[in-house]
Amino acid sequence: MPISPETKSVAIWGFGREGAAAFEHIRKLLPKARITILNDAPLEPEAAGRVGATQVLTGAEIGPALERGDFEVVVKSPGVSPYRPDVEAAKRRGVQFTSVTNLWFEQNPQAKTIAVSGTKGKSTTSNLIFQLLAAADRDACLIGNGGVPALNAVAPRDWAVLELSSYQIADLAHAPTIAVLTNLHPEHAPWHGGVERYFADKLRLANLGRETILVANYADARLREAFATRPNTVWFNAEKGFRVKDGALWRDDVPLPCAGFRLKGEHNLGNLAAALTAAIVIGLDVSGFERGVANFAGLPHRMAEFTVGDGVLCVDDSISTIPEATIAALKSYPDRDAILLLGGADRGQDYRELYEFLRASRVKLLLLLPANGSRIAEEIATLKTPFEARLVEDLRQAVEAAFARLHRGDLLLLSPAAPSFGQFVNFEERGAKFEALCLELGALPK
Repeated sequence: MPISPETKSVAIWGFGREGAAAFEHIRKLLPKARITILNDAPLEPEAAGRVGATQVLTGAEIGPALERGDFEVVVKSPGVSPYRPDVEAAKRRGVQFTSVTNLWFEQNPQAKTIAVSGTKGKSTTSNLIFQLLAAADRDACLIGNGGVPALNAVAPRDWAVLELSSYQIADLAHAPTIAVLTNLHPEHAPWHGGVERYFADKLRLANLGRETILVANYADARLREAFATRPNTVWFNAEKGFRVKDGALWRDDVPLPCAGFRLKGEHNLGNLAAALTAAIVIGLDVSGFERGVANFAGLPHRMAEFTVGDGVLCVDDSISTIPEATIAALKSYPDRDAILLLGGADRGQDYRELYEFLRASRVKLLLLLPANGSRIAEEIATLKTPFEARLVEDLRQAVEAAFARLHRGDLLLLSPAAPSFGQFVNFEERGAKFEALCLELGALPK
C-alpha cells in the first residue's frame, strides 16, 4: 500500500474527474501532506479554483520534479502510461505510483466486486450487469471507467460493478471477486508499448488472484487459449450456458425471448450473454431477465439511432475505434443501403478483414476522414470494390457529401474504426458533432 499515515508528499498526475476525486480524498486522508498537481496543460479556471494554493506543475515542469524525487507517491490518472520512460525512471528512484482504482480497493477491502473489461463491449456489459442487480433489488453501484469516479462511490452492501479499461488494469494491485472479459482485439498499442503488452495487461485482470472467478468469452480465440486450463472460469458463448447462435440468444439448447431487449446486433446479444453469465455466478434468478434490461436503451455514441430528413436512418457509433467494431455495426443493418464514415487517428490498424467485409456489404459510398483516411484510400485502391471511396477534409464535408447521395430508407453510419484524436478531444465530441451535423444538413432541401 503506497500511501500510509506517514506519507508526507503526494502528487496527483492528471486533473480530470478521477484526479479531482483523488485530490479531495488525499486532502482528507493526509491533511498534513504536501500535495502537488501535475497536469499536461494549465488547469481550467474552475479546476484551478478547486485546488486553491496547491502547487500545480504543467508540461515541461513535470519531468524535472520527478527526477528530483519531489514526491513519495504519485496518484496517476489512467491516461498516463506506466511504460513511459520518465515513469519507469521515477520508479527506479523509489517513487511509488498508484491509481484511484487502487485507492478505492484499499478504502473498501471488504467490497464484493465485479470488474468488467474487454476491447469492446465493457461499458454495455457493465451497465447490463448493474441493471440486472437493480432489478433483483440488490444494493449495487457502477463505478470506474463507465460510472462515477471510484473515490466518489461508497461500497454498497452487495456488489460494486467496475468497468475497467486496459489503462486502469495495467497497474491494478487488487484482485476483483469476479472478472468479466468480453473480447480481445488489437488496440491502444502506443500507450502499452505494443499490442502484445496490451493483451497481457487486459488478461492480468483474471490473474491478480487465484480466487477470482472469471467470466470469459469462449468465442474469442485469444481468451480461449489464455484461460483453457484456468480454474474458477465460467464461459459464455460456449456449448453450454448463455451463447449467441443464429442471431439469437440461447441458454444451453433453448432459445430465449429477447423481444424486450432494445440493443441491436449480435455483439450486443453477446454482451447480454456475458451479463447473464455473471448474474448466474453471483446467484441471481435470471428467468425474467427481459424485465430487468427492458429500460436499458444503450449508451451514447454506441449505435445510437435517429432519423432525419426524408426517412434517412443515422447511426452514431463514434465509440468504434477498431475495424471489428465497424463490422459488428454494419452486420446489424443487413437490409439497408449504407454510406459509411470511416477513419480517424492512425494507430496502424490492420483493415484487411474490414475491406473484405465491405466488398460483400451494401455500402455504396465510403467517406474517408483524416488522418488515416488517405492510407485507407490507398489500400482500397488496390482492391476491386463495388463502392466508391472518397477522401474528405473533415466531418462536415463528409456529412454534406453523404446527404447529397442518401435516399429514404438509407443508412448513414459513423463507425470510424479509428480513434478521434487530432480533430476531436474524444469520441463523445466526435459523435455529438456528427449528430448535430445530421440534424442540420439532413433537414435541408436537396
